[in-house]
Amino acid sequence: MKVSIRVGFTKHTVGEHPLEPSLKVASELGFDGVELCLEPIKWGAPSAWSEDVSSRDRAIIRRLAERYRLDIATLSSNWPGYYSNFCPRLRHWGRGLEILKSDIELAEDLGARAILVHFAGAKGTLEQAKEMLSELAYEGERRDVKVGYESGLWTTYLGTLKDLCEVVDEINSKYLGIYWHWWPSSIMQPHEEVELVGRRMMCLHSSDIDLQNVNYELMLKALKKYYDWYWVFEVELENAERNLKLWRELMSRYW
Repeated sequence: MKVSIRVGFTKHTVGEHPLEPSLKVASELGFDGVELCLEPIKWGAPSAWSEDVSSRDRAIIRRLAERYRLDIATLSSNWPGYYSNFCPRLRHWGRGLEILKSDIELAEDLGARAILVHFAGAKGTLEQAKEMLSELAYEGERRDVKVGYESGLWTTYLGTLKDLCEVVDEINSKYLGIYWHWWPSSIMQPHEEVELVGRRMMCLHSSDIDLQNVNYELMLKALKKYYDWYWVFEVELENAERNLKLWRELMSRYW
């Protein structure tokens, strides 16, 4: 299994692009790849907004990733957390779908194989969510990019993990799956969620390694049956080295 970390544009004083500082750190720490987090301007950092990332920027990002020997393995659409505050009903998400499709197009252009999507806290029916995910799966097929719905956000706002599995099954596209992220608030243990999601898992997110509350032996034993691509850390860069060290110890012991 490879290991990646979620990164974004930063206020940079060196290098040729706002993504370069993060790529440099990820490379120096020994990650295999990165996940580009897409979100509007935050704390003065440049905007990682797919519709504003120019062809020139895209070429620079691809070149920098090659220079630092990193895959841009995945993208993550993080902006729906803001968008849903102003558009809290799925039936009004026409523009939101347009932006998500633009994110998928950017993923294709950067050579990413998958993208995390979600509707954050927007409310709606399972049928509405299914229709929207069908459109995104079609766009993913057009672009040869797999689309994964973030499981923790689904179970927080839209339904159960079993509901998400059933929606994925009903759409029945190899370009739609579950981007698995276990949240401590879950009623299931990580290994139980892995067994439920099974081969629907198209990628996984990990918060900080939590040796006190997660049985990684059981989790990795279950995971090994269904998944062997990227383990993507969603942690602060200053915590990356510690988490990578612990992850490598766990993998050497249980994988």
